[in-house]
Amino acid sequence: MYKWYADSAATLVFLAGVAHPSKLGDLTRSLWMSRAWTLQELLAPKVMILYDSEWKPYLGNSGGNHKESPEIMQELADAIRISHRTIVAFSPDDLGVREKLRLASTRNATVKEDVAYSLIGIFKSDIRPHYGEGADALGHLLEEIVARSGEVTVLAWTGKSSSYNSCLPASVSVYSQTPYSPPSLEGEEMETRITELRGKLPQLEVLNISNQISRLPPARFATRRLHLPCIVFPVRRLGIQELRRGNAEKLYRARVAGLGNVEFTSTDDLPLHEPRKFVLAHPWIRYIRGPSGGVTWGDDDSESDTESNSGSDCDAESDDVVPPSPLYAVPASQIDDYTRALQMIARLGQPFNALLLLQQPNGEYKRIAAENEIVVPGLGTDITSKVIRAKVLEIL
Repeated sequence: MYKWYADSAATLVFLAGVAHPSKLGDLTRSLWMSRAWTLQELLAPKVMILYDSEWKPYLGNSGGNHKESPEIMQELADAIRISHRTIVAFSPDDLGVREKLRLASTRNATVKEDVAYSLIGIFKSDIRPHYGEGADALGHLLEEIVARSGEVTVLAWTGKSSSYNSCLPASVSVYSQTPYSPPSLEGEEMETRITELRGKLPQLEVLNISNQISRLPPARFATRRLHLPCIVFPVRRLGIQELRRGNAEKLYRARVAGLGNVEFTSTDDLPLHEPRKFVLAHPWIRYIRGPSGGVTWGDDDSESDTESNSGSDCDAESDDVVPPSPLYAVPASQIDDYTRALQMIARLGQPFNALLLLQQPNGEYKRIAAENEIVVPGLGTDITSKVIRAKVLEIL
């Protein structure tokens, strides 16, 4: 349907609930602005004409294309919080994944599947409608987004988990939330961090850490299982601090290796007295790598013992661990790459929004949905290779 609107000579929009004479603001409050399928009607056409309940042009604008009306386009831009220029000449490539999901988050559909199917064109998706799958339709769409782009910002949400995969949300409405973003780390602040790291970390340790992160593969899905590259921090102790909202919500406090005490709220009853393993995962690898995308040194075909730090505060596990390669002194000609490695570690030390995962009997993990973002303070410049474990976890 997106292509039909995009290729149409003109799209005529009948605003049944907008009385005549229409006034500025009526469009924003109209039912048309709340329906899932009408998002593509708004974005895709090159020519669009809006009519009120008496088939009179909106605001009395008799022009042949309301996308050429600065007044109407500004009302739309203010309502959906994207530029009027993007609305006038929209392309699916104009907006990022998270921004598209935000636009969809406030819209409703009579049929559950249509929440996802109405976004097929906007995401240039290849999924095929299969009515009867219910809420799994959203899971299929988000799975394809991750699979095609490696984009994991779809994992930044709070609320209820989907039955499709525990790392995906049950509803698109969660994307109305603005996810946590760490403080800016540029210019003088970055230089200060790099100077501190140079004084604290041996050069070989810098390369060890940066190599582990650079070698992580993109996120991918297979048979509804998410294979998630991340930095893993084991939870050493976990307990309930407080009961809230009539005991329906619990405030938990976790003692986390390398991060200290971390608090979060959840409606789930976590197995505190069972020998189960919890971890906090830092999945924002693209942010850590930065615009350079990461750098590596050493022989790509060589591997070393991934459990050599047996005395560290990390457990030996069967999960995929990205091995550090043999490391050598960095020649003067590669000093810029070394600086980029330090920048990567500086970003790794920033506060971040963590995912809480619970290991399952067969070694996979499930995400524990939290009522609020689990924002941890980060490592600062107190980073060592003993507490950095770059891994790929399989999440159900």
